[in-house]
Amino acid sequence: MYLAESRLINQGEDENNINTDGSPNIIDQGNFITGVWRGFHEAEGLMVYYGYQFRSNGSFVARHRIYQERETLEDITWQGEWQFIDNILKIKAVNSQDKTQQGMFEFRLTETFKLAYQTGSLSAAYQGIILNKIGY
Repeated sequence: MYLAESRLINQGEDENNINTDGSPNIIDQGNFITGVWRGFHEAEGLMVYYGYQFRSNGSFVARHRIYQERETLEDITWQGEWQFIDNILKIKAVNSQDKTQQGMFEFRLTETFKLAYQTGSLSAAYQGIILNKIGY
């Protein structure tokens, strides 16, 4: 069995998403973020589900759903832009159903390669968001 050690490369504002040192075992942060992320948690008797698709062009789409027992209390689709710098994913979003509702939120990339909600304009029910990358 062969195991390869990997590490993340910090991406500053002036850097691109290309791993230029040729090492195949290094994960480029910009490319690592692109893809589908999802998760769920329970908050005060509510089940909160969320899924995000981060695209390589800096855009994203996300769906947030809150259930109580089997009844949907909230179902919001967000879309907008993302930027990843120094292990912080910054998101500017607009509610697809209500364009007057806008949001800004930040996630931190954890040591276990998950995205944990840090701060932003999401309601209290979403404070426990932890996203897991699908297929990683």
